Amino acid sequence: MKILVLDTSAFIQGVSSSDQEITLYTTPLVINEIADDLITIRAKNWSETGKLVIQTPDENSLKTIHAISSEMGEEKALSDTDHSVIALAYKLSQQSNQVTIVSDDYGVQNLSDALGLSYTGLATRGIKSRFKWIHYCPGCRREYDKPQPDNICPVCGTDLKRKPEKKSKRRVEE
Repeated sequence: MKILVLDTSAFIQGVSSSDQEITLYTTPLVINEIADDLITIRAKNWSETGKLVIQTPDENSLKTIHAISSEMGEEKALSDTDHSVIALAYKLSQQSNQVTIVSDDYGVQNLSDALGLSYTGLATRGIKSRFKWIHYCPGCRREYDKPQPDNICPVCGTDLKRKPEKKSKRRVEE
């Protein structure tokens, strides 16, 4: 079975569901982010006809995704909704399904690539390289390998920024 796991941008960009071989999945957090009435009606119709499965990812998958996201420096850049989409795709891929995440969010693509999950964008070409981020203080120039509480430098109190620590080739090729 081929599965597409949709984030909010996929709904906004107007993902198509005409292929009967494909089942669409998303999370309740994505559905809650949809503000457009027409998109909400389409999602509801797909759900009622079985074309769209709305599922909450399990806790173990979420914990794994958060841990890897933190390791890569993506934890603060990705929302709870983003983490839920990736966690759902991660779980479904472990069940021997052919899973692709549909997202135009580069952070989602970056983390998906690190996990070996397939992804595609609708309005963007997608990431060219995978990044591991480092957090740094523009004030005192200290660097941190993990996000700091409230994204503030514990030494001087300046708001932290992030930059790529290292770039690597994408794992998932089109």
